[in-house]
Amino acid sequence: MRTAIGDDRTAALRGVEDAFAGFMSRSALPRLRQRVTEAVGAGVDFAAFPLLGRIAMWGPIRPSELSDRMGLDLSTVSRRITDLEKEGMVRRAPDPDDRRAHLLEVTPKGERVVQRLRQARSSMLEEALEGWSTAEIRELAASLDRFTSALAELA
Repeated sequence: MRTAIGDDRTAALRGVEDAFAGFMSRSALPRLRQRVTEAVGAGVDFAAFPLLGRIAMWGPIRPSELSDRMGLDLSTVSRRITDLEKEGMVRRAPDPDDRRAHLLEVTPKGERVVQRLRQARSSMLEEALEGWSTAEIRELAASLDRFTSALAELA
């Protein structure tokens, strides 16, 4: 027989599961993707934007390290990098520690795209969180960060 505390925790976990599933399905809505893509105005597939942002944040970085840190297959990362290179947003530079390897870095054009991407996401979040207090937004950010870290530890 469950205790009331167990029932409360089970119900709370079910609430998180439902909210998370809803978030994941809504975050992939084509209209949101289209909105961000149009705001950015870049000639790159929406799926390449996270890579571009991470290269800007972590670069210069080896493709294999980028793949590992993002939890993506290297072949997927390589295809996206090729697209970003063709658009002039990313370039390869020799790795000073290993001449056989190369590092990825964002070009000035890529930096401009990253800035537009950040502005588009920020604008969308500002709109979605309208009516939320600053304290509620901070609490959401802290909770999401903690949740993401806990999920990462499971992987």
